[in-house]
Amino acid sequence: MTLERRPLPYTWERVKEELQLRLLSLLKDLGIKEKPDHQGMVRPLNPNRRDNKPGSLIIWTEGEFKSRGRFKDFSSDDGGDIFGLIQFWARPRPAGKMDVYWWALEWLGWDKGNVRTLSEDVEARERREREQRAFEAKEKQRKDQISRALFALWLGLPPITGTPAERYLREFRGIPLERLAHQPGALRWAERVEWIDPETGEVFEWKHCMVSAMTAGKAVTGLHRTFLKPDGGGKADRKKAKTMIGAVSGAAIRVSPGPSGLSPTRAEAKGRTDPLIITEGIEDALTLAVARPDCRVWAAGSLSLMGLLDWPACASAVVLAADNDWDKPQAMAAFEKVEAWWRGQARGRPVHVVRAAAGKDFNDMARGEAA
Repeated sequence: MTLERRPLPYTWERVKEELQLRLLSLLKDLGIKEKPDHQGMVRPLNPNRRDNKPGSLIIWTEGEFKSRGRFKDFSSDDGGDIFGLIQFWARPRPAGKMDVYWWALEWLGWDKGNVRTLSEDVEARERREREQRAFEAKEKQRKDQISRALFALWLGLPPITGTPAERYLREFRGIPLERLAHQPGALRWAERVEWIDPETGEVFEWKHCMVSAMTAGKAVTGLHRTFLKPDGGGKADRKKAKTMIGAVSGAAIRVSPGPSGLSPTRAEAKGRTDPLIITEGIEDALTLAVARPDCRVWAAGSLSLMGLLDWPACASAVVLAADNDWDKPQAMAAFEKVEAWWRGQARGRPVHVVRAAAGKDFNDMARGEAA
């Protein structure tokens, strides 16, 4: 006697798409309390090993729809798609692939015995596609609104010349700004400004901070803020002296345009290419811009953001300035991912990694600070 295999009530792809549409609710029900950061990433502790510090494990909640719910632990190599996420986090832990499937149906509240007809499945897919297009359009509109508001605020701020931000860079960080062929126009100073969140209407006050434009393509999409002491004699005494706001994934602080003085767009139009140095921080970027006027220099704002930039047409080669994080295995592993990302984009073009001979980074080395 031959037994006929009973079809599943819903396709795997159908279940996956619905889980992705409800991803934030799923994370909450799995017991993940952390919220997405400015990059659309959730960084919880790994529940299956002793993990005392968040950062190595990432869950992606934004970006390409098919990748939402994907997770990766760069310290243990745990990772997978949204079904793997359920198997990794759900308690009691599903034993196998089909257990995850039935767990997902139960969480979605779907009838486990209902077998959909082809026409019903097509209709459901078309509905999901419409919902996804509407969601993406709404997200783009939301991000564009925030970016426009941030750009307008930044545009109204004075340059750093003669401000505590200039003193911080010159005296506290030892950067001879006068040696730059082009002063960093991306950097501005906020003595005291109000930021009104266009989504919520909440009012926030920014005091004593260097505000740097983060640009993707032709648009300023986010801002980087370095909070300083009122006189510029160092960073402010606060939990996070550096923060970012807006759509910063894929954006960078363009510190130096290199010897041409051209924007990336104009350089591309003229067919001009120069080496591009990419750093984590602004201070390191300025230090290298002084030392290497023959290169374009950008600051990504963070190590993870270094790995979210695309190779610009104005770059003949890419030089990655790595911090000396020898005592931080997670950071070292994360940089390896960044380097692999750039080498994957290179298509025969040079990619170099440079590290300071002393100190944590090139700014430390320039100031004579030992590691």
